[in-house]
This record gives sequence, C-alpha cells and structure tokens, in this order.
Amino acid sequence: MKRIHIAIIAGLLIGVLAGCKKDLLDVPNQNNPDFAKVLSNGNDLQKLAAGLFNTIYGGEHAYGGVEMMLAVAADNVSCSWGNAGMRDMGWEPRDHAWDNTPAYGNAGYTKGTFDAMYASIVTASQIMKALDAGVEVDNDAQVKAFAKFAQGVGYGNLALIFDRAFLVDENLTVPEDVASAVDYKQIAAAAIGYLNDAISYCSTSFTIPADWLGTASDLSNDDFKALCNTMAARILAYLPRNKTELAAVNWAQVKTYADAGITFDFNVIGDAYTTWYDEAGDYLTANGWGITDMYTVHMMAPDQPQHWDDSPSFPYPPPATNIVDDRLNTDFEYVSANWFQSARGFYFFSSYRSQRYDALYINDEGPKPEVLKAENDMLRAEARAYTNDLSGAAAIINASTRITRGNMTPVAADLDEIVQAIHHERFVEMYTTGVGLQFFEMRKLNLLQKGTPLHMPLPAGTLQTLRVPQPFYTFGYLRNADGIGTSNAGWR
Repeated sequence: MKRIHIAIIAGLLIGVLAGCKKDLLDVPNQNNPDFAKVLSNGNDLQKLAAGLFNTIYGGEHAYGGVEMMLAVAADNVSCSWGNAGMRDMGWEPRDHAWDNTPAYGNAGYTKGTFDAMYASIVTASQIMKALDAGVEVDNDAQVKAFAKFAQGVGYGNLALIFDRAFLVDENLTVPEDVASAVDYKQIAAAAIGYLNDAISYCSTSFTIPADWLGTASDLSNDDFKALCNTMAARILAYLPRNKTELAAVNWAQVKTYADAGITFDFNVIGDAYTTWYDEAGDYLTANGWGITDMYTVHMMAPDQPQHWDDSPSFPYPPPATNIVDDRLNTDFEYVSANWFQSARGFYFFSSYRSQRYDALYINDEGPKPEVLKAENDMLRAEARAYTNDLSGAAAIINASTRITRGNMTPVAADLDEIVQAIHHERFVEMYTTGVGLQFFEMRKLNLLQKGTPLHMPLPAGTLQTLRVPQPFYTFGYLRNADGIGTSNAGWR
C-alpha cells in the first residue's frame, strides 16, 4: 500500500485585514512564521507567492481531499473501499446522503479540500494587501498575476465542488458566521473576476518559475495568460448543476476564454513524493485500488457491459473485441479477476483498469496532466456547439485526441453526436486529470445517478467552528432528489 500523505494546510488560514475581529474560519498554527515580518519583505513575499498553487494542488489531489470520491460518484472510476468516501459515494442505489457530521470517519475529506483552497486564497490576499501597501518585489505584475490566479482557481474549485462558500480577499471584510456564505454562482463570478485581474497583469513581460506551478520549465507571461483563460473557461463550463443551468451558461464567454486558452498540456512534474504528487490519481489507478468503471469501459468497447449487475451470476466479461477507441489497448488493461468484496456490491466490479500513468507512479517521477490541451479543445468545441457553430465544433473534435489517439470515427456536425463525443473525451482522455472533471460533466448533463449529491455542503468541521447547531445540512437520498442539490435523473 502506498504512503498516505495528508497535507496540513488549515493552519495557513489567517485573518485578511489587520485589526479585524477574530475570523471564525481561522485555525491558528503556532509554527507559522511571523507573517507581518514576511509580508513586509519583498523577497519573502515572492517566496510566499511561490507556494500558492502548490497549496491548491494539494487540496485538489491529496488523499485527504474530494477527488477520489467524486470520481467514483461520477461512474468514471469504481472502488468499494471505505477510504476517502469512495464507497459511500458509490453505493447503488444512491439512497445515501453525504454524512455531514463531525463524527463521520470521512468528514475530513471535504474539509481538506475546502481548507486548502482558503489557505491559498487568504495567503494570496495577504500578498496583494502588502503589494498595494507599497512592498516592492522584483516584478510586481508577476506576483500580482500569480496571486490573482490563486484566488481565481481557489474560488473556482470551491464554486464547482461546494454549494456555497465565503468571499474573502484583500478588499472584503472577514466573515463572522455561516450567514455570510454566498452560493456557488456568486463564488464562481468572483473567481472569474480574479482570473480577469490575473489576465490583465499578463500584459507586462515576466516568467512564472517552473517550481511555482510544478512545470518542467518556466512559463512566459503569454503562456500563463493562456492558462488563466483556460481556467476561466473551465469554471463557466463546469459550473451547471443540471441541464437547465447548462442552457443558461454564457457560451459566447466560454468561447472567448477557451479560444485564448492553452495550446499545450499543462503538466505537473512529479518529484518523488516530495512537493508535487497527484496522490488521489495514484490511488484511483493503482492495482488493488481504483478500477475503471464499466460505464467508461463501455464507451470504448460496446461489447463490454455498461453496468455490472449486482448478482453473483453476472457473467464475467471476456476481453473486448468490438473496440471503437484504440485507447482501450494503450491506456487501459484487462483485469481477469476483481479485488473488491462482493458483499459490498458486484456493481463495483469491472473488467479493465487504467495503466496510462503506471510508470509515473512507480516513483512519482514525471509529468502528470493537470489540464490537457485536449481539455481546452473540448471547451472550444463545446462553446461552439452551444452557440450553433456545429461544423466548427466538429472540426475541433476531429482534429483532437478522439482521432489522433483513439482512431475513432469522425464526428458529424450534429449536436447530439458532438455532445457525446465531448463526453467521451472527458471520460477517456482526461481520466484522473484535474479534480472532479467527470463529476461536473455528469452533473450538468443530468447523468449522475439519482440520489447522488450535486455538490457538497459546507464541511461539518467548518460548521462546527462557526457554532452552527446540529444536525448540519447535507445533500443526497432518493427522497431528496430535487435536481437542485441532489440528482433527480441519472444515466440508469
């Protein structure tokens, strides 16, 4: 079994404004340096900025975050182990709510991601406050762009994952109670605003050092600007909780951002479990842990069942022969026996596992995609599809990994075919990249199984700190299936 690294990041949650009342979100850490001293020194300020994205990355991909359970809830990956909320988000039928109580053994996973985002957001806000107060750094635009990027990505993740959050920055007062929380749409709007600020700073020449983003080489201001644009497009496109909200997305704005987005793979380089480690991705693909859900396998080989029935007599599928996507042979491998306990449900079983990143995870050395060029390509295609440029959408898809890696049949200029092709790429090409990508995809298409939470509530630990009386609110259960907080449809 791999080592479990749970980042301790909550201690970075410090007050944003000097002299304000104690922030109830604060988790003091006596080991922190003297922030007042750090924030008054330009060199120290740049070192502080250097860690902003690493904190976000840890919150996205650490074992102690939400990535693993969202992948299982999306029927992209299957895993019946009780770790990281995976089994509890994968039960069928989905007549289970997220157990949002402080005593729940998996309560720390939502709080881990939640706290990591705020650790970066609040630190970025402190950096901006210091710069606005006149602290000098080598390149003011570089540090401001990166701080705004951290605020945008951090809030973007909160908007995509949680139903609400708290808006805090260098200009906003610190919230004192849960009533200060605003819904995910307002959080997303703020995230886009911060990314727009980051984009504006990119008009000045600078480089983002490789160790700030975990990349193989430094990024120019132009490449960083492209990354900011992609992040904005992702937030807008992945935010909808259902098809009604999907139809209301400003797809023209998504197109503008995505067309200005990355033309390269944004890879984070694993460094032997030291600083950059996609731990959740490791567990989701490791032998004995995550296995590829039959829903995903069926996309690549229609002769494989789309769902493993919950029965001991269900026939074990032989290796696929009707393969429509070559990536089943390159990125996945056949599994002749399952490692899960049948008592927890045969529906967790599968006939294939992911092998694409096996070599990386031997020693955590090498590139792991955080955002693939293919992801931005699908955002470009999706925006065109929903703004009635079907031929343009089809052209992008037919020049993408669907053809170059999957050797699949080209897609026609038909809306249903295009939506399905984009869905396919997000499940196959983007397997375990980013955080929650497939969950967001299933959610906006009304495909999450009925009873699945559409987003997570504010973590129990946070509500407890804010002195909210129990029982705490949550999402899930078939009886709560309203299509707003809990899925009321589903692919099966």
